[in-house]
Amino acid sequence: MDSEQADNSEQFRQTEALLSAAMAFAVCGDALTRDDLSGPGRLERLMEAQGALMAAAGPGHRVRFTGLLERLTGAETGSMAGLMPEWADPGSLDGLRFLDVDGVTPGEAFDFRLEAERVIRAAKKVGRFAGRVTFTALEDEHSQESVFSAIKGPYYERHRTNLIEHPVVLDQEPADGITDRPALADLDLPTRAIDFYRPVPQHARYRGWWFPCPACKWPMKVSVYHSEGRDQGSAWCLYPWHEQTGATYRFEPTQGEPPVLNPVFPCGVPHGRQGELWTGCVPEVPQAQPVDGHKALVRSVWRSTCVPGLPELRLHRVLNRHLQGTGWRAELWVDGDRIDLHVANDDDGQQRKAAFPADFKDYTFVSHLVDKLHMDSGDKGDAKWLVVPDHRDAQVATLDPVCRGYGMRAITASGYVDEVLAAIREGRA
Repeated sequence: MDSEQADNSEQFRQTEALLSAAMAFAVCGDALTRDDLSGPGRLERLMEAQGALMAAAGPGHRVRFTGLLERLTGAETGSMAGLMPEWADPGSLDGLRFLDVDGVTPGEAFDFRLEAERVIRAAKKVGRFAGRVTFTALEDEHSQESVFSAIKGPYYERHRTNLIEHPVVLDQEPADGITDRPALADLDLPTRAIDFYRPVPQHARYRGWWFPCPACKWPMKVSVYHSEGRDQGSAWCLYPWHEQTGATYRFEPTQGEPPVLNPVFPCGVPHGRQGELWTGCVPEVPQAQPVDGHKALVRSVWRSTCVPGLPELRLHRVLNRHLQGTGWRAELWVDGDRIDLHVANDDDGQQRKAAFPADFKDYTFVSHLVDKLHMDSGDKGDAKWLVVPDHRDAQVATLDPVCRGYGMRAITASGYVDEVLAAIREGRA
């Protein structure tokens, strides 16, 4: 094994250890929040989490049960600092909390786990890393791969669009037929995909009510805390960028009436190209919705399909609006999702041309995306452009040199639109 392979193996070992620790905290959250667990049942789940942490840390490093309990409440809630051995602690995660005081995985920590799973799965597939975590543990029934497998076929684009645009549905049609939200049956999803919708999660409920994020429409997290002698309610989207752009609210607790949300700060939508492609929060204060009668996508499907899918759909539609009259059109999820997007001329015969094949990625941790690019040797579908949402523009400087090594380029969504339109206008496409 050469030094580069050894370095990669050590890096994957660290990623896997942190992934196992993140999974352990998720087990703790399950133990703390599930209504159907008894006292002994909760204890068993917490001991399971301790065992997972011990296995991740390896021989010679003990994770005390009391030490784990200390990370479930108070100032150290969800902190991994000092919990794992030095070789598994990159330091860059010091401020990251893998559980909040309500027993819920915060947005960035949830992203870390999803992204680390993809990296370790990819490394195992190409034989670059054996590790301790088995394929069985990684093959979640709601993983991104499982979702795409469940909806593949001639109606793939329709099914995927429905999952993106309807993260919450009605159990059944209302008696009066008046609604702005479809019933689950109306989506006509494959049987396996119907199971992606479950009751509104507990963390999003407040006395029988929930609130849709104005950006993605998925139920926002709700928390009630005691401050300055009175109870105060908060609601915010678990996708950090939606929260940062305005999907964060306060409310006065109520007994029987639906709570009324008040924005924490004003929401602003940019102008120009970024405004066209904007999928962040909009100045529309959500109204309380009854929990009864609604189902929502499970969190992993929402995060891996709905959240990145919104800017994908917007990019596709904006491009087609600008391409009207040019003889070109944007096509989405081409060849059964071999690539996410390209532009093609309108000729259906031998003169048909396709250009700008693109793969769209929304990763919170750019290091995970870099690792994934290396494992896939660029893009498995032969995309030549790696497109990131505009709010990930800071990642381009890191990604572009890696992409160029595989015959690709990294670019923001706005930059991609400008490149495509300029090439078609100048006859370079």
